[in-house]
Amino acid sequence: MRKNIIIDCDPGIDDAVAILLAIANEDKLNILGITTVTGNQSIEKVTNNALKLVSFLNRDIKVAKGADTPLIREKRVAGTVHGTTGMGNYELPETASKIVSENAIEFLKNTILKSSEKVTLVPIGPLTNIALLLKVYPEVKENIDEIVLMGGAISGGNVTSTAEFNIWADPEAAKIVFASKVKIVMNGLDVTHNTGLYRDDVNELLKSKGKVSNMCGEVLNFYFNGDHVKEGTFTPIHDASAIMYLIHPELFTYRHMPVDVDCSESLNRGMTVGDNREWIKYDETNPKVLMGVDIVKFRELLLESIYKLD
Repeated sequence: MRKNIIIDCDPGIDDAVAILLAIANEDKLNILGITTVTGNQSIEKVTNNALKLVSFLNRDIKVAKGADTPLIREKRVAGTVHGTTGMGNYELPETASKIVSENAIEFLKNTILKSSEKVTLVPIGPLTNIALLLKVYPEVKENIDEIVLMGGAISGGNVTSTAEFNIWADPEAAKIVFASKVKIVMNGLDVTHNTGLYRDDVNELLKSKGKVSNMCGEVLNFYFNGDHVKEGTFTPIHDASAIMYLIHPELFTYRHMPVDVDCSESLNRGMTVGDNREWIKYDETNPKVLMGVDIVKFRELLLESIYKLD
């Protein structure tokens, strides 16, 4: 049976690849909509990117515009990583498509409550929209199957030495989501640093005559300008991990553990603190934290999905 999903995102290069991966696997995933949140770029840019991407892929997927600032923090976008457009320097073709009339929170609430089957939320940006949804409309929890998010890390960070960007951008929202008692799967940096493509893969995409694969090559090529790539040979595509988990959970290893979020103004702002001590037996009601992945199979399946859309 196809999983009903809503992707909450801030496209964003890796968000775009995650959306592509979901669309390429529509036999397994029923995309009920896409909601946007400020993160990699401003709300206007990320919403525009979502609309353009859906149109570029010839799909009729509803897009709802969400929060333009974190719950209480100042907005800080990741322009250096994702470029001025949010898609590197790539310009997707203009589209006549429009966002739905509801804001993201109302769209999420209405879509979840109207669905005859449970819905999986896939937040791959800051968790502002999801926190607002759970606080304002707690009744939706009954019809949420799980929240499969990209964010956090049990060890290390990327925006700081201890914090991953999506959690750091709105730690208060993340704390609300992790404390919500909804079933959570966390795709953090522990696993996502190994979910991506090699320089040679991106070079092949760049050479491709296919519309979608060539676009992927263009946007992913921008990543190799950044200092986050491993010696210039491999780039993580963090957000794609959340979608891949939904379609191929067997690729991943995990541990259930309690996760809390540091909301202080200290050095550890946005740190996700997971109790990963080997000798403690964990309750399965705690978040499922992904810890490892079959890198070879992940890469094969991701490339297969990209080329399939051509």
